[in-house]
Amino acid sequence: MKPFLCFLGGCEFEYIILELKSNPGEYFDFDYFYSFQHAGQTNPYTFLADHAREVFDRKPDVVFLSQHDYMMGPISDIQLNRAVSREQQDKRLKELVDQCELMILTLLPLNVPIVMQFFPWFRTNVLNRFKNTSPVYNEEQFMRKYVTAMEDLAARYPSFYFLNLTHVCSMYGFQQTLKQTDAPWYSHLKFPAARVAREYTYLIDYVLQRSKKVKCVIVDLDNTMWNGIIRDVGVENLEIRIDKERFHWNVLSILYARGILIGVISKNDPYLETDIRNFIKPHLTGMEFVCFELSWRDKCESLSRIRQQLNIGLDAIAFIDDSPFEREQMKAAFPEVRVYDENVFAQLLYLPEFQPEFVTRESANRTKFYIQETQRKQAQDSLAKVDFLDQCQFKIGIEKMQPYEVDRVTELIQRTNQLNTSIKRYTKDQIISFSRDPDGDIFVVRVADKFGDYGLVGVCIGVRNSNVYEIDTLLFSCRVMSRGVEDYTLTSVLEYARRQDFSRVDVRFTKGPKNDQMQAILTKNDFVESACEGDCVVYSFDLRRQRPKPLPKWFSALQPDGEKTLVSLAAP
Repeated sequence: MKPFLCFLGGCEFEYIILELKSNPGEYFDFDYFYSFQHAGQTNPYTFLADHAREVFDRKPDVVFLSQHDYMMGPISDIQLNRAVSREQQDKRLKELVDQCELMILTLLPLNVPIVMQFFPWFRTNVLNRFKNTSPVYNEEQFMRKYVTAMEDLAARYPSFYFLNLTHVCSMYGFQQTLKQTDAPWYSHLKFPAARVAREYTYLIDYVLQRSKKVKCVIVDLDNTMWNGIIRDVGVENLEIRIDKERFHWNVLSILYARGILIGVISKNDPYLETDIRNFIKPHLTGMEFVCFELSWRDKCESLSRIRQQLNIGLDAIAFIDDSPFEREQMKAAFPEVRVYDENVFAQLLYLPEFQPEFVTRESANRTKFYIQETQRKQAQDSLAKVDFLDQCQFKIGIEKMQPYEVDRVTELIQRTNQLNTSIKRYTKDQIISFSRDPDGDIFVVRVADKFGDYGLVGVCIGVRNSNVYEIDTLLFSCRVMSRGVEDYTLTSVLEYARRQDFSRVDVRFTKGPKNDQMQAILTKNDFVESACEGDCVVYSFDLRRQRPKPLPKWFSALQPDGEKTLVSLAAP
């Protein structure tokens, strides 16, 4: 479905709209509303004051704003020596920021991304370029204060984004990106096709989550992560060049810090693993591999097995290899996998699929969690399941979400597909709104065992509806699958509802491509299908006639270090 974009501003949007609409195959296709074209108004603030209802009626997916024309006043005052004082300039700046915030507040009920576009007005400071001793801000100082204020607004309003195109000009050169117009303080973008349209594509993918996030990057080694082929030159003669392969390792380290898993599949002899690890160790900067496979097996076979071990979808994997044969074979076998050649590293950090919206403690430690999971599976192989779970010394805590947990809760809701009853993708703003609703609850689940801390791995969103307690969303990280966490949570929430005199608990289940297991979990815990509303099936538990199942015996209450103690809802 094509997104509907709303552009509120002047002719600075016209070039971008024209370029994007002229090349939908290169960028993306969309429908749009453009205030300057519609009403001849260049100031989005005054347009919204007169036509806000019209914007709301069009139900846009994204709203773009620009204060370009309003900015002409303070910038021209600086360049024509009309600015009187920094106090006066601060007042003008405050007007800009206040107007922007009022526009955000006006548009918030739309519950869509709001984007303020900004690009630099000048190629160099006309006055006081090297040292500003005057009583007024020069252009760069004024714009820097504006950018900082916009970034502060973006931090305060999760649905507001500040699209700063300065870095686009930096990459291509200000002289090549900005052109002279009728006054030095008024510059348009010269090459929107080459400079800005691609950035808009990335932004739309990011804010509308059109690109599924990559969870794991699998890389080849020979001629990808170093210069040379081991079987030709030997490990001792491999080369990691500063201007190429070392850059590749640095990019992987940054992705790793974002919570993306890093693995290796290389056609080489397994006995070389120790030598190879020692060779690359200086370049890892704390990075750990979630898998490190050296073999002569088919790479598609290896990737399939690793995917099953990690329990992630093929569409969450990126595969990087210098060999055209390996790339084409991977595309043919698994079309869902993102396949790239060895020249992609310069782009990886900027592609929206490699940019998680949040980096939480849990996501940054994701590789460690998977390594701990491998240790658990090794221990499980030698024990019966119940004995194994009992020996794991599981600890669990369930409590209402705290404000500092909003990012992690949003991340789980955005990422979780399999153990998810609703598959709704609530935004951070919506989560905050739920948490403030007196008729709603957001519970979080934390788990630890003797192998390590899983962190925050479950979310339950409940709503009080007369004498019925409705579970709008119940989800868990796949890392706790088959440990009884789901059963413990359901029993705890049922006891919570019973103690508050609800007669029934309903769970709204929406069938997705991967969440069949949650349906089975509800049935296992004696929930019965009671209604069908379109794609949604309601499962009910009658608290007047049914008793919740006992809590799994291998859990105890989680009491982490520190002042805060998580106490299970079901605890007496």
